[in-house]
Amino acid sequence: MMTGSDDSPLVEEGGLKTTQQRLTIWHKVVFFMLGLISALTICVLVRLSNRLASDAEKKALMHFRELSSGRNGHLFGH
Repeated sequence: MMTGSDDSPLVEEGGLKTTQQRLTIWHKVVFFMLGLISALTICVLVRLSNRLASDAEKKALMHFRELSSGRNGHLFGH
């Protein structure tokens, strides 16, 4: 058995409990709101990315249709 230099019993012997700070309800609400805002931000960015990719695909398709129909007034590479 180990003995401490003070009069309080050791933690291993069931004496002093380790100091654990419990989160208050406000901390929980703040963390929940931060998580919710992060999730919504990710959803908005994914949706924006999909929209930009769709617009680029439509422009490429229109450009291909112009090239294949021969209505293109400019030369390749310009």
